[in-house]
Amino acid sequence: MRVLESDLAVYVASGAFAILVFAAAIAVLVTRTEIELASGTVATFSAGFLLFMSVYFAAMVIYREIDEREPL
Repeated sequence: MRVLESDLAVYVASGAFAILVFAAAIAVLVTRTEIELASGTVATFSAGFLLFMSVYFAAMVIYREIDEREPL
């Protein structure tokens, strides 16, 4: 199985894109708006997002394990 042509590669690319969008959104909020983000607010956003991403990547690992167990 070629890694770049698998479903897993699509999931990894989607996760990386989500991380980039989150980082860009926080950067725009901090630099371009008048919204004052306290360090606690940014930490809360980041913790929630990291929890989401950990569940996302755990689902990918589970998907990979199930895919390896199924006979062709």
